[in-house]
Amino acid sequence: MVIPPALEEQVVAGLWDSGCLGVQVTASGRAPRLLLDAYFPGPASLRRLDERLRRSLLRVGVGRVARARLRTVSAGRWVERWQRSLRPMSIGDFVVVPEGCAASALNRRHVLRVRFGQAFGTGEHATTRMCLRLIGAHLRSGEQVIDLGTGSAILAMAATRLGAGRVIAVDNDPAALVVAKANLADNGLGGRVEVRRSDAAAACLLGPFDLALANIGASTIQRLLPALTRALAPGGRAILAGLLIDDEERLVRAAAGCGLVLLARRRSRPWSALVLRR
Repeated sequence: MVIPPALEEQVVAGLWDSGCLGVQVTASGRAPRLLLDAYFPGPASLRRLDERLRRSLLRVGVGRVARARLRTVSAGRWVERWQRSLRPMSIGDFVVVPEGCAASALNRRHVLRVRFGQAFGTGEHATTRMCLRLIGAHLRSGEQVIDLGTGSAILAMAATRLGAGRVIAVDNDPAALVVAKANLADNGLGGRVEVRRSDAAAACLLGPFDLALANIGASTIQRLLPALTRALAPGGRAILAGLLIDDEERLVRAAAGCGLVLLARRRSRPWSALVLRR
């Protein structure tokens, strides 16, 4: 299906809820649109799958604007073939190594091994890549870090690899936390990152932090700004992503009202990532 970027998080949630095995997200044409390919197990009745998918999309609030086009493909272990097509990705100070890939020619970069699972953050999405680059530019050794909506824990692992002191990885989704803990174990970081199931606003009370990471969408970030500001130590920074370029002006104004100033930004159309400082 083809959707506006602003609906990506909701639609992907609906696809997982309807029983898909995996989702691939790519840009579609010049306009800011995304193409989502989802894979479902067979044998399955297309009519029944269509009904189940429509119910799932309605539950996440996009049933009236997101329409899927279904087709049957011959058995070919499509998910496994897609996974085998993935390669390690060099992103700033890091090499992200997808599950099943060998890490070679690392050029002294920090290795982040990432499993597939029902959690966001494998290094393929532009918002994750921008966050990894910004962490490399703005994190100082020994700093206190919180990763809100940690998903796969890729950002928490990146901060730890770069020498952060205390790192807390927070998510309210039990499925995401299972993936996060598995990734931390695979990377030998299980004892160095504290994993918590919590609402993001409640987790902010665990501060103060020198750096907060939130790759969780513009609307959620805007609601979180007052709590996030209080969670930061004086001079502390927040790396905010999962937002569109069109959201920047609104978020920067709201952040200024909370006492946060814009320090830096990165863009990968149609996405943006901001660095704010208290």
